Amino acid sequence: MRDEFDEPQPAVETNVATGATAAGAPASLLPQVPAGIQLLNRDFLTDVANIPDESIDLIVCDPPYGLGKDYGNDSDMRTGEEFLAWTRGWLELAIPKLKPSGSLYIFCTWQYAPEIFSFLKTKLTMINEIIWDRRVPSMGGTVRRFTSVHDNIGFFAVSKDYFFDLDPVRIPYDAITKKARSRKLFEGSKWLELGYNPKDVWSVSRLHRQHAERVAHPTQKPLEIVERMVLASCPKGGRVLDPFMGSGTTAVACARQQREFVGYEINESYCAIARERVSAAAAPSAPRRAKAKTQRPTEVQ
Repeated sequence: MRDEFDEPQPAVETNVATGATAAGAPASLLPQVPAGIQLLNRDFLTDVANIPDESIDLIVCDPPYGLGKDYGNDSDMRTGEEFLAWTRGWLELAIPKLKPSGSLYIFCTWQYAPEIFSFLKTKLTMINEIIWDRRVPSMGGTVRRFTSVHDNIGFFAVSKDYFFDLDPVRIPYDAITKKARSRKLFEGSKWLELGYNPKDVWSVSRLHRQHAERVAHPTQKPLEIVERMVLASCPKGGRVLDPFMGSGTTAVACARQQREFVGYEINESYCAIARERVSAAAAPSAPRRAKAKTQRPTEVQ
């Protein structure tokens, strides 16, 4: 189901495998990415054996939702049980790659979230269901049901000893709120100085066509959301896997936050976009969050 304001943009014609652009630009002119960041123009399902078991700290999955979106191929044309069987198949391959302290976030839609979460609960420990409120404006829509304006995100862990660092993702209190809690009872409280724990409803605007972060991908996720996952659930210097990399948002988050990354994407144009984004994020002048860590450089394979 397409967001009524979410229209795909033209893709960049680049052959990542050969290093040539549509205009014939040589590989030496392609954007360079840091060491430790792997952007692979391959199918995760056929290449997964190259990832050692228990080598991944965090998996961030934003797979096709089974809603028939156009990603320049037929990857989202499965429906019903066929889609769920495919989802169970790639999850079976991905889960063994997690370390005992590892965790997984999966984006999905309400139509299939119950089945996907039920399956994952037989393999992992469920930590949270997060609701992403996409802040879609009220401008008409369906008249036969309530308008859907959210995505579901499942947060799962291998064990109860999963890595989770709350401090980098705390939300600072504003000055008025801090003043209201300035009684002696609260003096020296860590939560008051560093901020509060994000709730399980994340209200972050979807990337509309005029958004500065938007690139040529129909279902691009906001960096703010993915960066929160990376900071909280992967230790500095750890390794993140994205089986469906898309335009490379998870790779950008890892480049900015000093995490290693391996991502798979079958669409060459999206791989080229990911490379450009990661290169820009790794540039010395690229902005960082206040608590961000600087990244170690990587190479695209």
